[in-house]
Amino acid sequence: HFHPASDDPRQFTLLKFYELNRDAIKILLDGQDEQDLPFTPGPKEHEIIHFNPDPQRSILLMGRSGTGKTTCLVFRMWAQHASNVDGTKAQLRQLFLTKNDVLCREVERSFKNMSKYLWYPTAELYCVLLSTYGIPTVGLAWRRRRDPSTDSGSSEDSKLTRFMTSSLWLETLDAELPGEPYFTHLEREQRAEDRKANDTVLKGVEAFLSEETRTEREVHNLRQEMAFPIFRRLWRRIKSGSGSQLDSVLVWREIKSFIKGSVNALQIDREERSLPQNRYLSLDEYLALPRKQSRMDETHRREVYDLYTRYEKIKKENGFYDECDLVYNIAGRIALLDSESWDQMADTESLLPIDSIFCDEVQDFTQAELYILAKLCRDPNNLFLAGDTAQSIAVGVDFRFTDVRQIFYNNFGGMEPKLRQLSHNYRSHAGVLRLAACVVELLYFFFSSSLDRLPPDLGLFDGPRPVIMSVTSTAELILMLDGAKRETSRIEFGAHQVIIVRSEEAKDELPEEFQSNKDWVMTVQQSKGLEFDDVLLYNFFTDSPAGGEVSFTFILCFDILNDPNSTPPADAWRVVSNYTKEDINDYYGDIQVEASGVQTYDWEESFLSNTRHLEFSEDQHKVLETEMKMLYTAITRARVNVFIAETNLDLSRPMFDYFQRRGVVDVVGKDVSGGLTGVRVFGAMNTVEDWRNRGEYYLQNAEGERQKGCLRLAAKCFDKSGEVKRRDFALAFLAFTEIEEQGTSKKRGRLGVEWREKLYGITGQLLEARDVGFLNKAGLCLLRTGGHDGDAARMFELYARICYAKRICESKALDSLPLSLHEEKYFSYAAKLFEKCISQRRDPGMAIESLRCYLCARMYDEAAKLILSGALPVKEGNTFEQLRQLCLDGTTRDPLTSFQHDFQDSSESTRLLRGAINKAAKV
Repeated sequence: HFHPASDDPRQFTLLKFYELNRDAIKILLDGQDEQDLPFTPGPKEHEIIHFNPDPQRSILLMGRSGTGKTTCLVFRMWAQHASNVDGTKAQLRQLFLTKNDVLCREVERSFKNMSKYLWYPTAELYCVLLSTYGIPTVGLAWRRRRDPSTDSGSSEDSKLTRFMTSSLWLETLDAELPGEPYFTHLEREQRAEDRKANDTVLKGVEAFLSEETRTEREVHNLRQEMAFPIFRRLWRRIKSGSGSQLDSVLVWREIKSFIKGSVNALQIDREERSLPQNRYLSLDEYLALPRKQSRMDETHRREVYDLYTRYEKIKKENGFYDECDLVYNIAGRIALLDSESWDQMADTESLLPIDSIFCDEVQDFTQAELYILAKLCRDPNNLFLAGDTAQSIAVGVDFRFTDVRQIFYNNFGGMEPKLRQLSHNYRSHAGVLRLAACVVELLYFFFSSSLDRLPPDLGLFDGPRPVIMSVTSTAELILMLDGAKRETSRIEFGAHQVIIVRSEEAKDELPEEFQSNKDWVMTVQQSKGLEFDDVLLYNFFTDSPAGGEVSFTFILCFDILNDPNSTPPADAWRVVSNYTKEDINDYYGDIQVEASGVQTYDWEESFLSNTRHLEFSEDQHKVLETEMKMLYTAITRARVNVFIAETNLDLSRPMFDYFQRRGVVDVVGKDVSGGLTGVRVFGAMNTVEDWRNRGEYYLQNAEGERQKGCLRLAAKCFDKSGEVKRRDFALAFLAFTEIEEQGTSKKRGRLGVEWREKLYGITGQLLEARDVGFLNKAGLCLLRTGGHDGDAARMFELYARICYAKRICESKALDSLPLSLHEEKYFSYAAKLFEKCISQRRDPGMAIESLRCYLCARMYDEAAKLILSGALPVKEGNTFEQLRQLCLDGTTRDPLTSFQHDFQDSSESTRLLRGAINKAAKV
């Protein structure tokens, strides 16, 4: 049984249901913007959310894209948290981890949104589910929290529930664990700055205020992290003289996943494990790995290991380290911890110890990282890991859920995690899912060790088949998409449509017809995590390294050198001809697939394939594994329509023939004069509300490498919806983002008139948008013009005050709340800038402003230095009275309240400050 479906004829999804009790209705009637009550999950999801195995075991949640894995994770995380906020139990310390910055922020936002409305468990919510499905569970009633101090946005709660990316997590462990840290203080600062790449305001202000620190970094030869882009840049040098023709991606994967990133590489059981040295698998240990783990044969493993030793030499000579070096250091220090060390950390505000860990997109983590996760949890049987190996397109990670189960079995008393699966897809209809399932079948058949076997996704509705098109020009593509109805020679886009290409290089080489709307074009990596009604996958096979020129160097050593008569690399996709009807019978006869209810499939016996047969070799055709996972990821971005257009018939024919034989696609050719019958795809007539909602969606997802593209799309969507203010908001944000990417020499050198005018213009745009989130950005622009430090300081202070006031209003707190770290940061910026202005012009008012901001930021030692510097004319009665009021008088909701409590309680943190004030009073 499922909820009713949407009545929109173009949608193939279920309606979301919400419990509306008296308290929920009151919340809605408050009229606050961006109300987002958590919805009622379905019966299968609810079962996983409240699943309680006996004995306690960790849970591995497997499911393909769109099956609700993240929803289950967030709800389960909150259900666990909510059961401990009634005061009868010790509150749990929870940790959420992922590799994805955007996903981390989104999960934190969802969790904190639930925290505003949930109070305690009740049986009200699932009474209907109980009678309908027979699930004996307890739900959660949506109520505004009665005690604002327990809100998850508070300082205390933030210590108990953390949301972190793996990079920050590892760095925090390095700083907090006993033993010699891997990073120096300056290296840790450098990593912190690197992580601020997405928060350009913080990075920009701190760069402006820390000239001395930057000079110190330039003097010290700090190590730099070796990520894959750097590895690829050094690849020619690494393999020089080796004669190897292996692909850099495959070698990086073997190093990161096995030679350095496997559990065996940690050498946990060795006596010398406590020594501060890097460890890795020896050649013999690497050769001994089962073929199901490293799928290289012995010859290629020896070649990889030779390249690894070259890589290590170059890495050390050039001052690099990689993440595996850090993981090894942390694992060694954890192995040396005793019970006393754990108890000491439990009494501090550190990250450790952790009661429960939730990890999303776990397929992006190495074995060694997962081992550390389990070791750091008080109970290694209290982890919740969610992921999908069909989407493991992270460079360098070879992941299987089977390996995770082995880690637990071998290291934690034989308690293997409980495996749970989700198979109902809530994003896409059956037409899209059947095509995606055909790709997954190929992955199982050719690379059975690369992903875990799951039953095919079940679509809740039938829908239009995906469409394949072979075209010789973009004009033909336009004709096929919209036929005679098209009024322009360019491709027009609807609010929920996108073109996906294989790579940035393919994006740069798009025909002219795409150029005016290039923001609607994304790479597979950029599209991951987003969803669209209609997806046009353009030249995926033409630009694929499995079929084009890119794959030549990779396949050369296997085919051309070993067999001069072998098949050219452009035919790599032809191996699909090995997959026969008998193989499909075996797949659908598998017990897991049968249990899902999927027992039928299509196979067009009469279809005559034009694909020439090519024998498959896993060693020779490894590149197809990544390509098939990319193809699966691209297809599953679509909710309604998938269109696959190719300009090279030879390269696309093998997969096109396979799709047709499976009966999962419709074919449109240039002889079809009317285009796609009954479907107006690109250029669809969307409503004003469609454009407005899509604009907000792109704003929400304007992060990372797709930030500028999403901001441009948001502006276009708002323009079409007539939302002028929101359009200007997106354009102002875009202008700020673009100016941040320009060279630092312009920002730090002599500013010309044009540059200064541009900064003033962007400042005006940001302020005219009338959004508090732009005040800090406007302040940074003013800061960069030069000569406006005081105005920038006032903007930063105002920004911090409004953020604080907004948080109090949202929590409906009667008393003040502790400042968040974000708010304290901007008060500190304002204080430093005000103090800088004092040296330019002796202004008692500016000194008082600086002192007040220091006190708000709880930077008491800096405040004491300011008082002792003589900048405050304390001999003047008025100034001293202002100082007295700062310390003793204030409203209950003033940001100074925390300081006043500390001061009046004679807190140790205010000792220097009290001494400075006493000295000033005597003067």
